[in-house]
Amino acid sequence: IIGVAVLAALWLLWRRLSPPAGMVFDLDDPRMEVAKQTVRDTLPEFWAALAAEAPGDSDFGLKFDLNHGRGLPDRELIWATGVTRDADGTILGHLANPPINRDFSAGQSVVINPATIVDWCFFRNDIAHGHHITRLMIDLSPPRDAAQARKQLGWQPQYADLATIIEHAWKWEMRAA
Repeated sequence: IIGVAVLAALWLLWRRLSPPAGMVFDLDDPRMEVAKQTVRDTLPEFWAALAAEAPGDSDFGLKFDLNHGRGLPDRELIWATGVTRDADGTILGHLANPPINRDFSAGQSVVINPATIVDWCFFRNDIAHGHHITRLMIDLSPPRDAAQARKQLGWQPQYADLATIIEHAWKWEMRAA
């Protein structure tokens, strides 16, 4: 019994001292503030796409602070998928990954307060739209991880260098004129 108690105490200490999963930003990080402002400015694009239900549009998600208004000291930014918005403006979604807050679980249906939204995303023909905080995180990631993330989000450039991109853009422009 003492061995179990010691193991439990060590595990709790490890959990307390372990760094949080994911990338952590200071609350006033200017790069994060720019990304969040872009999210606020472009959120109407998300709502329009969600309402349009266009073929090729899928995987709508919102990233929000799960702990907002719950009297907890820490923020927990988490993605919700399966997002819907009722006629009265109520936003519902399902937690896309296991939360740290033990009062919730992955897949659980939640009501999302619009004031807590910090990012949005959807795929249009296999290319991710939105993901403004994700873009910042990718830019700060090691090159190999960043390349893998861009590939998964459909953000791989067709041409590898700027000169080739400009050449092809110019040819397209000339053809369109």
